[in-house]
Amino acid sequence: MTDTGVKTAMTDQEAQALLQRALGHLQQNQALEAEAIFATILKAHPANPDALQLLGVLRRSQGRMDEAEALYRQSLAAKPDQPQVHHNLGNLLKALGRDDEAIAAQREAIRLKPNYAEAYLNLASVLAEKEELAEAEKIIRRALHIKPNWLLAKQVLGAILNDAGKLKEAEAVLLQALSASKDARQTAALEHNLGVTMSHQNRYGEALTLFDKAQAAVPEMPHVDYNRANALQAIGQLDAAVEFYRRAVARDPLDMNAHSDLNALLYRRGDDENFLRSYDDALALYPEAGGLPLAKGNFLLARKHDEEARVEFERAAFILPDNARAHDGLGVIHARAGDFDAAIREHEIAISKDAKNSDLWRSFADTLTRAGDGRKALEACEKCLAINPNDQAALAFSSVALRLMNDSRDEILNDYDRFVQVFEIEPPEGYGDVENFNRDLDRFLDTLHDSKREFVDQSIRGGTQTMFDLFGRGHDLVERLRSRIDACIAVYISRLQENADHPFLRRRSPRFGYSGSWSSRLHDCGFHDNHFHHKGWISSAYYIALPDAVTDETEKQGWIKFGEPPFGGIKDPIRRTVRPQSGRLVLFPSYMWHGTVPFHSTQARTTVAFDVVPK
Repeated sequence: MTDTGVKTAMTDQEAQALLQRALGHLQQNQALEAEAIFATILKAHPANPDALQLLGVLRRSQGRMDEAEALYRQSLAAKPDQPQVHHNLGNLLKALGRDDEAIAAQREAIRLKPNYAEAYLNLASVLAEKEELAEAEKIIRRALHIKPNWLLAKQVLGAILNDAGKLKEAEAVLLQALSASKDARQTAALEHNLGVTMSHQNRYGEALTLFDKAQAAVPEMPHVDYNRANALQAIGQLDAAVEFYRRAVARDPLDMNAHSDLNALLYRRGDDENFLRSYDDALALYPEAGGLPLAKGNFLLARKHDEEARVEFERAAFILPDNARAHDGLGVIHARAGDFDAAIREHEIAISKDAKNSDLWRSFADTLTRAGDGRKALEACEKCLAINPNDQAALAFSSVALRLMNDSRDEILNDYDRFVQVFEIEPPEGYGDVENFNRDLDRFLDTLHDSKREFVDQSIRGGTQTMFDLFGRGHDLVERLRSRIDACIAVYISRLQENADHPFLRRRSPRFGYSGSWSSRLHDCGFHDNHFHHKGWISSAYYIALPDAVTDETEKQGWIKFGEPPFGGIKDPIRRTVRPQSGRLVLFPSYMWHGTVPFHSTQARTTVAFDVVPK
């Protein structure tokens, strides 16, 4: 270490002078010299908060994240009222995937310094990653209230508006910021975010041009490879999409979105050799990043590779002892194995760490219904619904809990005769009959069913599902179908009776939109697992092409069935079935359990489905 010539006894004034020298070294990237000065100060004053936090900054720049966190916390223990240290700690925690802790740290920084624009910006970024978009927008607008001409905040606002689907607002914000930008790097960042806006509006050519410009100006720009991959995937250039997802992960091994989308695409393409490898490679570099085994465990759980998933969740729980998700995953695994005592223990640990998380209560309810404890399952559902009154999963598990208890309220909740309704659509514009329209639509959908197998985390088994929303993307035949579907939904809603006490009927509104739309195609022996739709109010199945096997009235091959959960223990589980027919549309509540009976045929079963939400 460099000899600073400072005696062990040191006045505060001397310490401050040394800190200024250390800062100068840091600014000149002279890490060894700065570190030697910090060591000298801390030898004389082990709890010097400034030396501790600046050494933490240095350690983070060196990738020594655990040491950096410990130093920040020691600095705060010595002097809690340091908003900049809470801010730095929050940024570090965000990088480690510990979002809830990062949010708490940034809020504390803001509490101590209410005009701390940078803390508002970073808080908004974490909230956006957690998909708390309304709160994120509110927070970033506070940053802009403090610094109205801050282009970085406008850049972040544009990104949040993109994620919220407020695309025209995002476009306006970003174009205005671009017109004011004088800095090449700032301009590139704004061009990148505008490219995302264009991509979300299906303007992929413009998006790719903007990504090219941004990356040419700033080759190391984060996220541009990821968003380019998304655009390439949308236009069917899947080999190129895989390559750019890999580039995104190589650039930032802790980019969880890039990992997720890369591995989801590899799975759909049947590349089992490389599926999930990116997580292992990243963990070799960042063994302290608990989000990596947690994400890998979720993929393995979806594939029902429970023993491998258990290893990953246990690793995540060890790295992140306060993380509820790892314990929730372990609870699911124990429940699948029939060890309900162990499962309940893990769920209770998870809830003790995050009792306001509706997902955790919903998952607990799932386990309790599998265990056959209807009363406790219903209590867990009620806890979930108290947090999120429109949680479709909680309503689905409430139904199972009520049936376990032989409680007639299940009939009121589902009312299969009234709530499952069948429509025969009118031939769309330009067609004299539905059969010819469906033939052409089926041929068009051939171009979108470009995967080798299903999404790893969806209900479909033995088939494929299209990527991205179908509606609103400018597909002519799809939009003609949508106009007929709109009319059927309006009729369906008009038939519903208003009832403020019913979780389905109380949402009744003549104004509606779509929270998702896609096409599914099943092949021989294919089916949909029994499931519900998380993000809808009204869900659907529109039948386009069907195998001859659906005419089997005895076996009901390929028919849609309602009421049956994905596990046993329920008396008379199937409450209603509907035979598919070309041109037939079936509408039902999103929380209603539904699936399909497997069929045997060389002919495919092709549908369009969507989720409707009230406006």
